[in-house]
Amino acid sequence: MPVVGRLTLKWSSTALADIRRLRAFIEPHHTKAAQRAAMTLKQAANRVLSHPGIGTRIEGRQDRELFVPFGNRGYVIRYRLDGDDLVILKIWHGLEDR
Repeated sequence: MPVVGRLTLKWSSTALADIRRLRAFIEPHHTKAAQRAAMTLKQAANRVLSHPGIGTRIEGRQDRELFVPFGNRGYVIRYRLDGDDLVILKIWHGLEDR
């Protein structure tokens, strides 16, 4: 688990499943793009760890969302600060009906 300053990056089981699902969607069409997408999301999570206020706060919640550009659209990472943990909660593609 990466640690920056006092914060530790943690992934929810949902977020890990999201990365697997998103990668599996791309992989049959373009293996390298699927690898790049997963790497881009992991790098974005590490960027959030270094700058936890970078995402947009969701009104009425403690969660934040960060748009991660990729291809023609991009992904959204939802995360939350929980004490000394920065928890990646969920990830989805910008075109997904969620």
